[in-house]
Amino acid sequence: MSHALTQANGLTPRARDLRERIAWICHGVRLAAVAWIVWIIVMVLVTWSNKAAVLEAHGRLLAMDLSGVSSAAYAVACAIVAVDLAVVALIVFCIWRLFATYLAGRVFTIEAALWLRRTGVVIIAAIIVDVVFRILIASIFAGKLVLFGIYGPLVFPQDLLHLIFALFVMALAHIFKAAAEMADDHAQIV
Repeated sequence: MSHALTQANGLTPRARDLRERIAWICHGVRLAAVAWIVWIIVMVLVTWSNKAAVLEAHGRLLAMDLSGVSSAAYAVACAIVAVDLAVVALIVFCIWRLFATYLAGRVFTIEAALWLRRTGVVIIAAIIVDVVFRILIASIFAGKLVLFGIYGPLVFPQDLLHLIFALFVMALAHIFKAAAEMADDHAQIV
């Protein structure tokens, strides 16, 4: 690529070299994030299109007979699931923007660290929303407040795993932001 074209893209030769080294993984992560949300949406649509199976599964989880759940209550639960999906989709948006920042050559920057932190925050928000909505849906189906199922609280081990991952992302964001600020300070001194 010529120097004029590199400048036209806004990338220095070093930034262009970095982009060439990381482009494949950036594109791969972005595509994986999109595939993940599409997969989740398809799974939710297929699962929730079968009211009897959903109520049976929730009935087993709650050790209750839920066959009498009204269509209106089920529709409310479906709407809650749709809102949950919208929150989860924000994770994909943040991942997309984070890796777009990397592809633009701004890897070790405050901007990239902020997108990484936003991603962690959105993951934490999605976990909280998912747990609250899980309790809300179980309560709607049961007709009373339900915090525990047959196996214990309606907080699952994978919720903790997702929280650990989100905290790891937040920790990396904090470290990268501090490093980017130090690099900016050093560049201003030099």
